[in-house]
Amino acid sequence: MEKAVLGLFTYVDELIDAAKKLRGSGFEITIFSPIPINHELEHEFGEKPNYTKYLTFLGAIGGFVFGLVLTLGTAAMYVLPRGGRSIWPVTPTLLMAYETTILLAVVFSLIGFGLFARLPNFKKKIYDPEITVDSFCILIEDPRGRQREVENLLKEYGANEVKTLDE
Repeated sequence: MEKAVLGLFTYVDELIDAAKKLRGSGFEITIFSPIPINHELEHEFGEKPNYTKYLTFLGAIGGFVFGLVLTLGTAAMYVLPRGGRSIWPVTPTLLMAYETTILLAVVFSLIGFGLFARLPNFKKKIYDPEITVDSFCILIEDPRGRQREVENLLKEYGANEVKTLDE
């Protein structure tokens, strides 16, 4: 049975110091907070890569090409010559390409968000009600038999409470 160690902190500074030490020791950590502390975490650990923008760009390019092919292909398959007008009109072609660009960019963004947020996630979550009230938390899942070391590090860096949980 895998174990997890949960350290509850009162102050963000202590949490970040403990997180740096644990990460430096090679542990995978997860930080929970009752308030947004993204700026502090990005300042200390660097910004996480965001790949959703690449999927959005891919969807936009695909939508533009799809709109062009749809409009020009339809005009080529069903030729309706009208008094000297071109068979492939520019304005409706660009309008359809614009609309399909936006449509597929949004759809790919939504799919990318779901993929990178790992939704839906059916894995059992570790939860402590104190996190949502007034405590900051570091979660170390599967410390590989080094629970005592992790607990001592958390207490050394100011954890109010350290819990060992079975997953």
